[in-house]
Amino acid sequence: MTTTLAPPATAHLTKIQINPRSDDAGPDLTNAQRLHHRVLSLTPDPPGTGTRQTAGVLYRLERDRTTHTLLIQSTTPLDLTQLPADYATATDHRDITPLLTWCQEGRAIRYRLDAAPQRSQPSTTTDAKGRRHRGKLYPLYGQEATAWWHRKATEAGLTLDPDTTLTASQPAIFGRKKHPHEPGRMRFHMPITRFEGHATITDPDALRTAITTGIGRARAYGAGLLSIAPSR
Repeated sequence: MTTTLAPPATAHLTKIQINPRSDDAGPDLTNAQRLHHRVLSLTPDPPGTGTRQTAGVLYRLERDRTTHTLLIQSTTPLDLTQLPADYATATDHRDITPLLTWCQEGRAIRYRLDAAPQRSQPSTTTDAKGRRHRGKLYPLYGQEATAWWHRKATEAGLTLDPDTTLTASQPAIFGRKKHPHEPGRMRFHMPITRFEGHATITDPDALRTAITTGIGRARAYGAGLLSIAPSR
């Protein structure tokens, strides 16, 4: 059973133009775990269990040929003085609470979402006590990913226009040691899909909850931030 959370009193969006030549930023751009810790280091409380949820942190890394932009949404302003001196070329902060208030039934929006669409395949095996093993998660692509987003959008109080597009965004990359006693590292990728398009608001409360709490899995690693703007 899913519990719908009330939206926070305030919401903030911080934009950081990352300097890819920074000795500190470079590794963050190639390792989702490092970027996760970097983002949490900007919150008022020290990083730890529950820090992301307490601070309402969701983020998305946007890349093009010349820039790397980190968008961070939070319930309180972030402490950007925690960034290394050469980490960013520019920063910006805005209170997006008025946007949440603007969300009313029938209004048209543009949206963008980087998400990790997945399906769960139940296990057919059990342990010695007869308990079923945990099932496996499989990423969704193409039409299956689009169908996943249509379901999630409906739950989020949106009716999507037919112009929804999806593209394969930069995958989140993790670096892990092969084994505590083995040299070297292994890397694995988590597929991320970007959904963009237009929609009509059908349930403002559900939409505010989706914006402030995120959509889908991997929200700790740059997925799930639903960005909206009035459609013009």
